[in-house]
Amino acid sequence: MEMLWRGTLSFELVHVPIRLYKATRTRRVEFRLLHEPDQAPIRYRKVCSAEDRPVPDDEIVRGYPLDGRWVTVTSAELDAVAPTLTRSIEVRDFVDAHEIDPIYFRRPYYLGPEEGGEDLYVMLREAVRRSGKVGIVEFVLMHRAHLAVLRARGEVLVLETLHYPEEIIDEREVNVPSETRLREGEIRMAVELIAARARPFDPRRYRNEYRATVLAMLREKAAGRLPPELAPPAVPEPTPVIDLTRRLRESLERIQREERRRAA
Repeated sequence: MEMLWRGTLSFELVHVPIRLYKATRTRRVEFRLLHEPDQAPIRYRKVCSAEDRPVPDDEIVRGYPLDGRWVTVTSAELDAVAPTLTRSIEVRDFVDAHEIDPIYFRRPYYLGPEEGGEDLYVMLREAVRRSGKVGIVEFVLMHRAHLAVLRARGEVLVLETLHYPEEIIDEREVNVPSETRLREGEIRMAVELIAARARPFDPRRYRNEYRATVLAMLREKAAGRLPPELAPPAVPEPTPVIDLTRRLRESLERIQREERRRAA
């Protein structure tokens, strides 16, 4: 498991020595752009948009658009205002987990105990678990300040970074109609349909079928077996409001038939 850094988790006057690990990995199928005749990877050059010529690194500066013009900054200026690079995670508050809208969650990390700090680690993990709360913490990683949630998961502590409030786009920017032709009975039937499909969450039920299909296709091509051409899936037409009650009733009946088959 990839360790990112060693440091401390500060809980009031208690400092728990910890190690920070990645908790997820990217499993996408990544492609490179190639030059078809010789299969060589394509490179990208830094070109000035005004002069249409390659630019050496010593002529490149950072700029930010502000009030209709570019404001440039140097590395020294950025270093002067950068958050202090520490090896400390500071617990600020404890809150109820259900109070945090899932839209704020960004990326999880595992916290493990540093050698010699196992007892302190277990103490904090069990205190967090039994309290029913999660911690709100701040720390610096990769020269960036992060807000995060501290929670217990099984035998480990998990640190899950959060978006800051200014990073969340206001939902009122989405154009939602204020009036509809729906009837209350249709909404109640939709609620019944949700209840019929409700079950405990088990992530093992879900699989990245697209990734598996792409890898299978690539293996077929590598072995000299061209896969058959597949037609793109048809996009279902939106359900006319006039047919909504019938479609909801048919959906409920289909779920009931599936349940009877499983019970048989």
